[in-house]
Amino acid sequence: MKVTFVLPAASFTGGARVAFDYADLLRAAGHDTAVLFPMIPYRFRDSARRLSGVRAWLGGLKNNVLHGTNPPRQPLLRQIRMVPRINNRFVPDADAIVATAWPTAHSISRLSPRKGAKCYIVQHREIDSGLPEDVDATYRLPLFRIAGSEYTARLLREEVGVEAEAVVRNGIDVSFWSRGSLPRPARSGVLMPHAPGERKGARDGFAAFERVRREIPTSRLRCFGRRRTEDLPEFVDYVENPDDDALRRLYAEAAVLLFPSRYEGYGLPPLEAMAGGCAVVSTRVGAVPEIIEDGVNGLLVPPEDVEGMAGAMLRLLRHADLRARMGEEGRARARGFDVSVAARQFEQALRRAVERGGGGS
Repeated sequence: MKVTFVLPAASFTGGARVAFDYADLLRAAGHDTAVLFPMIPYRFRDSARRLSGVRAWLGGLKNNVLHGTNPPRQPLLRQIRMVPRINNRFVPDADAIVATAWPTAHSISRLSPRKGAKCYIVQHREIDSGLPEDVDATYRLPLFRIAGSEYTARLLREEVGVEAEAVVRNGIDVSFWSRGSLPRPARSGVLMPHAPGERKGARDGFAAFERVRREIPTSRLRCFGRRRTEDLPEFVDYVENPDDDALRRLYAEAAVLLFPSRYEGYGLPPLEAMAGGCAVVSTRVGAVPEIIEDGVNGLLVPPEDVEGMAGAMLRLLRHADLRARMGEEGRARARGFDVSVAARQFEQALRRAVERGGGGS
């Protein structure tokens, strides 16, 4: 098959990582794949009415013109191509074409049938990046919807009123994330992904760790993210924009991963950390409860439950045997989420879409 993936921008985070993995594995299986993004950026928010949105759009255009497929702070290291726009002139003919974010779905819905059966990877209800009426309208387009988790399929059914044609659970490269140097480094401290804004729950995580420090003054918190912000507490050791090798080392060195997100479509960091044997404390968000069984291979708490996060971290930090057991149980659980399995299921979903001629119910 010839398969085209359309990203909204040159990125290697979240859903973009999933698309790259599928493109790479399909290519390795003998298919012809391409990953495209438009030079003229999409407007994710109601940017015509917000100065900040206009500035973001202009910043994206500047990045694309100056840097193209090598954006600053984004070590892609994958095959990706920039085209002026996502339209019939610049998109190649194919058997299937895949939207990966809500603005790309509109573009794909308008393409000629020659561009392939029209599919849509839905990672979550993306109302964090657009007006709900605009976002939800894309899920009702006649595209073959592939949900990234049972959670997302349920969200589409209950909140949007549409069914996913297929569910393919996101996966990770287990062999990569489980690989480590020998002897293994001694684990210590807490590791936490960080991003500005309310959605990722950074303030909740910081507040929870403050409580941990009162009980264990020598404990340390290391954070990683795209960029260091000015509002970080003084006790944070920040690792800026780590590549995958550096991130794997961070998971290997941490005693506990804290994932304090308030809203999530899936939640890849807990799964990556589990593959490396790191014990995880996470909020019950997105597909995380499909991955973690509370008390068996990790600890789950409600979103925004600062006291619950602190208590779970203290429990693991104080009991090395429990921490080690949950780390090993997590490692075993992660093996069931290998991306090679997901890629085969994704290939089967694409074949169904091609046979049907694309389009959802």
